[in-house]
Amino acid sequence: MAQQQHALIDRVRAFCDRYDLLPGDSTVVVAVSGGPDSLCLLHLLQRLSHARRLRLHVAHLDHQLRSDSQDDARFVAEVAAAMQLPITVGQADVAALARARRGGVEEAARVARLTFLEQVARSIDAGRVALGHTADDQAETVVLRLLRGAGPAGLAAMRPRRRLRVADRSAPWIVRPLLETTRAEVEAYCREHGLVPRRDPSNESDTYLRNRVRGYILPLLKTYNPNIVATLGRTARVCADEDDLLVELTEQAWQRIARVDGTTIAIDRSAFEALHHALQRRVLQHAAAISGIALEAKHLDLLLDGIAADRRRIQTPGGGWLRIDAKTLRWSVDRAQMTHYEQGAAEA
Repeated sequence: MAQQQHALIDRVRAFCDRYDLLPGDSTVVVAVSGGPDSLCLLHLLQRLSHARRLRLHVAHLDHQLRSDSQDDARFVAEVAAAMQLPITVGQADVAALARARRGGVEEAARVARLTFLEQVARSIDAGRVALGHTADDQAETVVLRLLRGAGPAGLAAMRPRRRLRVADRSAPWIVRPLLETTRAEVEAYCREHGLVPRRDPSNESDTYLRNRVRGYILPLLKTYNPNIVATLGRTARVCADEDDLLVELTEQAWQRIARVDGTTIAIDRSAFEALHHALQRRVLQHAAAISGIALEAKHLDLLLDGIAADRRRIQTPGGGWLRIDAKTLRWSVDRAQMTHYEQGAAEA
């Protein structure tokens, strides 16, 4: 078993090197919920920290969704103290945030976590925020994206490294050192090193779609393909590579055909219509993203169909408007409409 876990740290080290996740002499915020994944991550990073001169800082957000959630915060604080690591503990009323956003609890929790982690990272000048997502989490995400409908960008799922704010080059990097480590390996590592994690009962609830994917859909898929987690991870990597290529081609096309004029984006219609259909979708998606709106595939189809039908204008969720004339496609946003349509916008 010890040999197996030694192999795990070697693989995590190699994975970090491959994607430049943990450069030497850097400050890293480690998000620790107290569960097995984040506890394993923290332990592994501490073992790697001396050789890489990493300065680790533990961060824990109390979502206040359970009556005993403060026990998790105390547990993580005790773990950090035992490792002689600094820690920041925050609180967020996620249920209230979900009501205010008129959305789901899971999405509100995700936004609250990322906001908190960014605040911690910026306060200590950390360039990396390490999350404990595993290969199983990646497989679940791919299945969720398939169920909702997604192209290469969506099926790329979680990247090993990305900016916390995609469009902000000054934002800290999110890194996922365990993204090719299975949940079974994490559990084995915790047992081997005497790590006793906290267990969140909400992870067993059928209320959340991700839990149903984890508890029912993936086990069923494993009866057809025992290596489905690795297979879906490979799918995500291939889609990520293809998405990177499309991003590059979109940027090249954007420079040729689009012009930002104040709050309006003007796109040369004839040059747009000469693009491959895939790039047309990306150009429209990019225009919306600049305005702070994320459009789903069905909304992009609506825009493309409207252009082909020569409609005069089309409205999208988020208060977006595409106005069409013979020579130009003009994208703009009615900010007064954003609250009304906010729930209809998809995650970028």
